[in-house]
Amino acid sequence: MEGMIPCAPWKPSVVISIRVLETYRVTHVRCPQLAIQPFVKALCDVHGVPYKPYLCQQFSIAYDLYLDLRRQSDEKVMECLGRDSSWRLKHTCPACMYKLDGEEKLIFDMLTTMDGNDSLKRVLRRTKVTNIVEDGDPTLGPSKEHIDNRDAGDGYFISRDKVDKWAKTRLEEALPMQQPNSKTRYNPCADRWKNMVNDVTSKMWGVFDETGIFLALCRHGFVLLVTDMLRSGELAKYPLAVQKELLDAFGMDQGSGYDVGCHFEATVANSALGELAKELNLKCLVGAFHGHAHNRLCQLCFLATYVEGLGIEDLEGCERFFSRSNGLAKSCRYASRFHRQQEISTYIKHFDSFETYANLGKFLCSNYHQALTILKSEQALLAWMRQEGVRSFDEFKQWLQEEKDYLLGLKNAPKENVETLRMEYVQKLINLSASECVPSTAEARRARSDDAAYVPGAGKAELARRHGKEKVSKDLECVQELERVLEIGERWTTTSPEWVSTVVEVKKRKYQLALDELELLIVERIFELTKMNQSQTGYKLRKHIAKALQARSKAVRNAIDRYNAAAILLDPPMAMVGGLVADEFRF
Repeated sequence: MEGMIPCAPWKPSVVISIRVLETYRVTHVRCPQLAIQPFVKALCDVHGVPYKPYLCQQFSIAYDLYLDLRRQSDEKVMECLGRDSSWRLKHTCPACMYKLDGEEKLIFDMLTTMDGNDSLKRVLRRTKVTNIVEDGDPTLGPSKEHIDNRDAGDGYFISRDKVDKWAKTRLEEALPMQQPNSKTRYNPCADRWKNMVNDVTSKMWGVFDETGIFLALCRHGFVLLVTDMLRSGELAKYPLAVQKELLDAFGMDQGSGYDVGCHFEATVANSALGELAKELNLKCLVGAFHGHAHNRLCQLCFLATYVEGLGIEDLEGCERFFSRSNGLAKSCRYASRFHRQQEISTYIKHFDSFETYANLGKFLCSNYHQALTILKSEQALLAWMRQEGVRSFDEFKQWLQEEKDYLLGLKNAPKENVETLRMEYVQKLINLSASECVPSTAEARRARSDDAAYVPGAGKAELARRHGKEKVSKDLECVQELERVLEIGERWTTTSPEWVSTVVEVKKRKYQLALDELELLIVERIFELTKMNQSQTGYKLRKHIAKALQARSKAVRNAIDRYNAAAILLDPPMAMVGGLVADEFRF
């Protein structure tokens, strides 16, 4: 029948009109919480038909066929227009990708933002297994799902094979890790963020197959690429796979926003993508919301607020998208792999066409009005500058550079304050004395005969004794080598004048290192607090900054303890800030 979709290829008992299927599609993408079951129940109530559970399955079959017909018709239109599979990615956003003749060259030709979200997880249905492992957790049975390799990604999803090429084990097998080049930007907190590796909640991922999505958007909110996160957290392979596709599609001078962009820049530099990223001048950035959780030195290097060329862009489009797409979680949690991908791609296509594209003019107009409002305040700013004695706008850039140089100087001070050989010699003597004093409980048992009585624990004690002797031998070799270099004829003791003077130098050095570290943390904390106390800082951002500062307060307390421990050992002792005295500074 014309305008009807059958639920079976031969002798169907149920047919559904295309108008009803289109009504459900539009309603579902507008309100993702609406599932098939309540919609079918409503249809039955309207037409006075008794509801039967099998009708939901029949409706789902017809809906899949309807979406497939829409997809095939779109592909045929694209084929007739001569557009290949990569056309959508390169022409998604007219504001980003349409270039005018004679258009002024910008610092960033393309701005993107990417992030992961774990709301769209999918439970992997398994057979029931009652075995219990040693730690008390039940074992997971094999999957009982039917294999369905149909692709419903509509060109948005990166295939799993492409993503797995960037897995850590694959990269290590392919080539050794590259060292960052000398021109790589200083990365003050590359080792701090840990969401680039799997975390301790990995046991939870066994319940799910897909544990979320990793998304890339342009600065105007159009979806560029999506990839599934599989039985893991936010691993580095997902942003690497996405960034490779973006570099191939858009080429030079890209700015990539990511909540851990500082860490990601080091990851890119150490991967097979490093040379291409350097050649195409890729810059990794941190969004305005997440960036204030980073320390001040990282903000000066990566935060969107301080990077020239970003203007009023905040690089937080993913958070706004996720706040809308989280409604899909209900329909994706227990769906099949194919239907989950179908749900996400259908929602994205509709969102781009009827939300992002329809509101693009309003978005650009709002940004334009916001820029005009900022420019109108220029006279007030100039008046304030004259009152404070600021001669030009270049002084603001100079202040930021001076702040960055000052913090870098404190950060690099421990590296520049290299130990002398005399200090190292004293430390090796201390190590040698400590290793020689290790008690050996197996000394009396080391020559036991074969018929001697068994003594529990003798094997461990013998192993400890042997390891102790090896450590003494190693420390002694280091002491002898330094004595040869320093031309020391008689070994120093704690009463030797050279020992006493060197210990004073060590104490001064440790005090200076502790003071530089404490000064760096305190100054960074003062600058970080300024944003939280500024007007027009939203409540969520204020709470976000406060939570990050609270998490880093332990580092300040530890720095105070180290400073006090070093200050009290000087002669005369320096003023203490407060805290406990650490034993590591004592001799």
